[in-house]
Amino acid sequence: CAMSRLKTYIGAGTLSVTSGSNAATLAAGVNYFGAHGGAISATLPGSSAPSVGDSVKIKAGSDCSSTNTLTVNVYANHTIDGQSSIVLESPYAAVECVYVVSGSWRVF
Repeated sequence: CAMSRLKTYIGAGTLSVTSGSNAATLAAGVNYFGAHGGAISATLPGSSAPSVGDSVKIKAGSDCSSTNTLTVNVYANHTIDGQSSIVLESPYAAVECVYVVSGSWRVF
């Protein structure tokens, strides 16, 4: 097997990386936030019907705290483990949400 074929196979799993901001719609892949400067929120994708298996990784900023929270909301009537939102409240907190069935995200 040529090493170029191995590189093609390994490189196929590359995730997209997006810098998040307040009121942003999150994207499949990695979403990271800089300093919050206050309580902020973001919304999981949904208007374009995410596909089962889509993963959204979220990393809060350095100043995330009990007052500078990052609230992750769902789109419309979707849920995250049965809830309409989750709240990150510690520096560099992280969570991965995976779309498991129509309208339902799970935390991993």
